[in-house]
Amino acid sequence: MMAAIKSFRDKTGVGGELLERRTAANPSTLAIDIGGSGIKMARMNSKGKPLSQRARELTPQPPLPHAVLATIKKMLAKQGEYDRVSAGFPGVVVHGIVHTAPNLGTAHWHNFDLRKALEQATGKPTRVVNDADLQGYGVIRGVGVELVFTLGTGLGSALYSHGHLVPNLELAHHLFGKNRTYEQRVSNSELKKIGRKKWNKRVRQIIEQLEPILNFDVLHIGGGNARKLIGDLPPKVRIFENIEGLAGSVRLWTDDVR
Repeated sequence: MMAAIKSFRDKTGVGGELLERRTAANPSTLAIDIGGSGIKMARMNSKGKPLSQRARELTPQPPLPHAVLATIKKMLAKQGEYDRVSAGFPGVVVHGIVHTAPNLGTAHWHNFDLRKALEQATGKPTRVVNDADLQGYGVIRGVGVELVFTLGTGLGSALYSHGHLVPNLELAHHLFGKNRTYEQRVSNSELKKIGRKKWNKRVRQIIEQLEPILNFDVLHIGGGNARKLIGDLPPKVRIFENIEGLAGSVRLWTDDVR
């Protein structure tokens, strides 16, 4: 009887929440997604399944490094135990150091060691990549060429070949009509300005332009504005939910993005 009770406690947490027993072979990962409008966080088991409800706080304004970290620390207090941290950041990140932050202010974030700051805040080993790169890890199939878009405050992009990331791709800054970039043409502010119908047309134009260049097998689209796409999408395009993207926090540790 006691053995049965012990077995049950090994698999469940407070309130009967199903947990995977944390071992060296089954580490749990805290996923942090830093966005232009919100900061999301959830714990994932070794298979990329959520161990907790996704938490969300508004990104502080102005989004200076110390303010963003203060929000993250407040959110950490409500999380359970975890073994490592994976973070996605909206900009170019090389070896955990921020190089650009178009929607948060590059001047304030340039050369900021976000990996080190998060390791100090959590006391856990940490990896930091571009936010679209992190989400892409959670939704790709690992076969052929796969492109990922995140439609939110701006436009995030990630490219994978047979499950391996091509790091630091910034399609968002490529020029696309009227001497403006992809991001400027389909950003959240532009959506509000031109309306849903015209915005949808622009998203499809971007897809049509990139398909013969990258010859992707699948285009995965996520982010807060993905749900605002209307009508039938091209056969190679699929929509994913944000929680799917957070599962990329686990796969990040199996691919050497360096």
